[in-house]
Amino acid sequence: MNKKVKIVFIISIILLLVVGLVICLNIDLSNKSNEKYGYWITDNEFLYDKAIKYLKEEKYKTANDKDKEDYQIFCDYEGFGIKEKDNKKYGYMYILEESYYVKHAALHSSEKSSMPYKFIFENNEVIGYEIPQDGSEYITSIKEMFPNDIEHKVLNYNFNIIKLSKDVENHYSYLESTIIIDRDFNEDIIAICGIYGDNISKPEANTIKGNCIDGYGDVYEYKIPCNENEELLVDFNDIDKNIIAKYQGNYITSISKEDFNEIKSNLSNLKKDYSNINTTNKDTQSSFVKVLTTKQYNGDIIIDSNDGDFIDLIIYTPNFRRENTSESSKNILNILAKYNLISR
Repeated sequence: MNKKVKIVFIISIILLLVVGLVICLNIDLSNKSNEKYGYWITDNEFLYDKAIKYLKEEKYKTANDKDKEDYQIFCDYEGFGIKEKDNKKYGYMYILEESYYVKHAALHSSEKSSMPYKFIFENNEVIGYEIPQDGSEYITSIKEMFPNDIEHKVLNYNFNIIKLSKDVENHYSYLESTIIIDRDFNEDIIAICGIYGDNISKPEANTIKGNCIDGYGDVYEYKIPCNENEELLVDFNDIDKNIIAKYQGNYITSISKEDFNEIKSNLSNLKKDYSNINTTNKDTQSSFVKVLTTKQYNGDIIIDSNDGDFIDLIIYTPNFRRENTSESSKNILNILAKYNLISR
């Protein structure tokens, strides 16, 4: 055997040893994975559909916009396989979830998520699921949740959104346009009427409640609860559009287009030059009316809600009444009274 043949022979032996070692390691890892996660099974793909149905039902319970017109949750998924261990089954999936609703004949985006899931089944019914942790713990939690032989697929998975987009378009095809509005500034609250403080009942004494109006002229109720110590959760001077949006409740009515345009046209001519005073005496019922300001843009009236701050039109207690004295304020208050949102 010449030298060249010997070298080739030695290299071949080394390669065979390396391949054998890798195979042994993979078998060992596979055995450990099977001990921890169970064994892969087939003919159980129907469980994926059960997982999607369960997820939609759970998401609907806490959805912010579930009471809005034609609210729908859409899902698409990739199934990585199903394992079985100790009379339970585990479905490994990557799910794309998006929800939408209709408002004023336009399609609005609600919530979106895209993440891996591990569903747990007992007697072929979902009993729960796991999702990875956020931030720096994401990769570590993925490796803990998913078997070794699929964790790399999960970490590198990219979703194709075409199918889901078609499902959305098909469902909302009755609309004149299925262009999706991701951020609708008209939904921002532009006016609030409220009362707080009451020496008759608790914990109602320490809540702030009333009605609010959005940029469409739709009127909703809202109620800001007290904290665990039955104290005001927020001073009424500190209420902003985010606070109202958080505690916004049921739809009540809508202001006519003519009246609402009148309100908007008056928002840019209000006095804003007086300071807040402390009137948060919970032993006496007080009331207030606040509005956002507007700005002009190419001749159109635009609600200026970037900072979310309201200015006062009325603050009223049994001891005093402070009112914005501009004609614009009076016009707005008269319209609010017309719809029984305030008393005059």
